[in-house]
Amino acid sequence: INQAVAKVTHIAPEDSNGKLIGVAIEQFGVINYAGRKLGLCMGLTDAPYVTTTEVYPDSPLVDDENCTQAQVAAITAAISFI
Repeated sequence: INQAVAKVTHIAPEDSNGKLIGVAIEQFGVINYAGRKLGLCMGLTDAPYVTTTEVYPDSPLVDDENCTQAQVAAITAAISFI
C-alpha cells in the first residue's frame, strides 16, 4: 500500500525518535494503534485486519487532488493485495 501511495504523494518520515505522531513506527510510514480502544473508525468493525490511511491535505506537499489520488492508490493497492 505504501509503495502505491508513494507514487502519488510523500510518505511521512519518522522523527528523530523513530516515531510518527508520537507512536513508534512498525515499518516506514506505518504505526499500530489500538483502534477500538481509542475509538478510531477502524475499530468499529470486528474484522480481523483493519487499516486506515492518513493523507493530510493541509501539508504544504499535498493538495486536494493529490490527497484524493493517494486515497484511491491506497484502496486499489489493498484490493490488489487480497
